[in-house]
Amino acid sequence: MSLHTDDAQKYILVVEDSKMFTRLLKTSIEADANFTVVTAEDYSELKKLLESGRYDFFASLLDLNLPDAPDGEVIDYVLSYHIPSIVFTGKFDDDLRERMLAKGIVDYVLKESPASIEYIVSLLKQLNRNTLIKALVVDDSRTSRLHIKRLLAIYRFIVLEAENGEQALDILNVHNDIRLVITDFNMPVMDGFELTKKIRNLYNKQEIAIIGMSAYGNNLLSARFLKIGGSDFINKPFLEEEFFCRVNQNMELLEYIKDLKFVATRDFLTGLYNRRHFFEMGEKIFSGACRTQRPVAVGLIDIDFFKHVNDTYGHDGGDAVLRKIGGLLDGGIRACDLVARVGGEEFALLLPNVNSEEARIVFEKLREKIAGTTFELAGNTQIKITASIGVCASLEASLENALLHADKLLYEAKNNGRNQVVLS
Repeated sequence: MSLHTDDAQKYILVVEDSKMFTRLLKTSIEADANFTVVTAEDYSELKKLLESGRYDFFASLLDLNLPDAPDGEVIDYVLSYHIPSIVFTGKFDDDLRERMLAKGIVDYVLKESPASIEYIVSLLKQLNRNTLIKALVVDDSRTSRLHIKRLLAIYRFIVLEAENGEQALDILNVHNDIRLVITDFNMPVMDGFELTKKIRNLYNKQEIAIIGMSAYGNNLLSARFLKIGGSDFINKPFLEEEFFCRVNQNMELLEYIKDLKFVATRDFLTGLYNRRHFFEMGEKIFSGACRTQRPVAVGLIDIDFFKHVNDTYGHDGGDAVLRKIGGLLDGGIRACDLVARVGGEEFALLLPNVNSEEARIVFEKLREKIAGTTFELAGNTQIKITASIGVCASLEASLENALLHADKLLYEAKNNGRNQVVLS
């Protein structure tokens, strides 16, 4: 599961008369995604379930042919409740495909192999991510904008729209969390090429996916668009399946890159930044403070008697303590501050624009918060923990020098009895 999805519980409706296939779907969906599956075996049971209003379904998986609904009647009924629906069936033809897509279903899946179930799980997870993703549709044709907007809405995106490139840039300036831009090539005021160039001056390919479109597309146009920073290109008119596949592939790529960045920069246990990221980002922040002669505080926090915790309660107990302290530190700082786990039981903090007295207040509060917290371990065991803190609040020549200074102060705190802040 992605590291960045919404953790709220969501219900998935599965309507299928095959108990074996239902069991496979339920097991796979609940094991690999944060969903709860609710099932119905036939049309009659489905009606009772939806009419009860007991569940607010996030999406549904519908068998096309049920004993009491052999011609897909279940699809129109579920869609009337505005539940995004995925259809699965044992056979499919072009005529049926067109009729199903015209109804506004999310997708159709053939019951061919275990890969079909994997695809369904992947699709549900993508729909879940899409509920948090803003997409911008840029096209001077209102008809075209509404069509693409409708398609994106089926896939649960938050959709914004613009008539031309200039208007799109204005929207991007306000909504800097947009992650997908779908732009037409031929537009007045500012065309798709110019818009793409300007977006790439602001956001790289790892931050925003840009899909170009044109009714006059050819290989040369597509190549030019990709060279200036486009992520993908679709010729109009297009098949809805192709559109959805291109959009999903680009969103999956962004998510994959985000997860890789998260893994590369985060400590796996606490979720805080790791040592490498602290030095990379911290050096930039610290250097900026030196150039502008702004105050900056660097602190090292070390858990007191942590070896005793590991020896007494095992490494699982020690890990529980580290996770809890990581959460306490992360929740006790500003968004502009930098906190990382830099050693086994050692944490580093960098606070820009904080003078000596302000730093003392911040770190004293953190020390008190740690000392005042009850740590819950396995077997209903409760323990108390303290921490020693060394803080360098003087402007040193480099981050490394500041950390060396803080380290000396940390040992002073240890030697003076622990559970205290020593600042200089």
